Amino acid sequence: MIEKGSPSHFASSGDPTLDRRYVWAEAALKDGDAQACIEILDQTLTEAYGFTAAWHLYGLAQEALGHNEEAATAWRQCLDLDPNDHFGARLDLARIGALPAEQATSENFSGALFDAYADRFDSHLTQTLHYSAPALLKAALVRCCSNAGRPFRFDIVYDLGCGTGLMGEAIHEQSGFIAGCDLSPRMIERARTKLAPDGTPLYDKLAVAGLTGFLTSRPDASADLVVAADVFVYLGELAPCFAQSARVLEPGGLFAFTVQSHEGEGVVVGQDRRFAHAEGWLRERLVEAGLTPILVEPASTRQDRGAPVPGLLVVAERR
Repeated sequence: MIEKGSPSHFASSGDPTLDRRYVWAEAALKDGDAQACIEILDQTLTEAYGFTAAWHLYGLAQEALGHNEEAATAWRQCLDLDPNDHFGARLDLARIGALPAEQATSENFSGALFDAYADRFDSHLTQTLHYSAPALLKAALVRCCSNAGRPFRFDIVYDLGCGTGLMGEAIHEQSGFIAGCDLSPRMIERARTKLAPDGTPLYDKLAVAGLTGFLTSRPDASADLVVAADVFVYLGELAPCFAQSARVLEPGGLFAFTVQSHEGEGVVVGQDRRFAHAEGWLRERLVEAGLTPILVEPASTRQDRGAPVPGLLVVAERR
C-alpha cells in the first residue's frame, strides 16, 4: 500500500484491487458519469492516499461537474505527492485559471508523453494532423534571407525540441552543422537513426535535454540559426529560452519558431493542454532578449478535429 507523503509519483496504487477500481472510475468518466467516477475514487483514495493517478482523475471528474475548486484541490494534491509533475497537473491548474500559465510548464510530463508517442510521431503528425511547421519555417527563412540579400545558408544550426528530426530533414541541405535537443530519449533515438540524402547522419549532435539547458551548454555567438518547430506549445514562460537563444546567436543570426496563438493577452493553456502565446507578449519578450522581429504572421501548423489551429510564424534577428 502507498503511504501518504511518499516522494515518488505512482501510476499504480500497488494493490491490484484498487487499480481495478481506478480503471472502472476512468471508464465511468469516459462514459460521461463523472459522479460515479468520484464515488469510486472516494473509496479508492481512502485506502491509497498516495495514488497520484487517482488524484489526477479525481480532478478531471470534479471539473466535468463544474467543481473547479475541488478539481484544483485534487491537482494540488498531485503536485504534493509528485512535485516533478509526471501527470501534467500544473497544466490542468493553469487551464482552469488556478495557476499562472507561465508557471505551468511540466517537462517530465512532456518527456513521458513524447516517449510514448515516438513510434507513430511522424505518421500521425503528417497524415492525421497535417503538420506543416518545418515547411512553413523553411519558406519563411527563404523569404527573410532573400529580403536581406543574404544567402540561404547556415553554418551552425540549433534545432530546439527536434523530436524525430522533421525540422532537420527540412533544413539539412542548407546547413553545415546541426545540433538538436529533445526531452524524450525515444525521440532522440529516432532522430539518431535518420540519414541525410548523402548517407551521413541527419544530425551532427543530439542531446536529451530541455531547451534552455541545452542552449546554456552552447558557447556565445556559436550559431547563425536557432529554430524551434512547434515546441513552444509545451512551454509557458519563454523569456529564459529567448535570452539564451540570443546569447548563442552571432550578430545577424536568425531565431525562427512557431507557436499557437490566441486573441487575448499574455499566455494561456487551452483545453488541449498546450500553451498559446499572444503576439504582443511574444514581441515584448523578443525585444527584451535583444532579438528584433523581422517576420510575424498568422500560420496554422496543424489541424485539430479537422480545423486549423491558430498560430504564429516568427523570425527574429540577433541585434
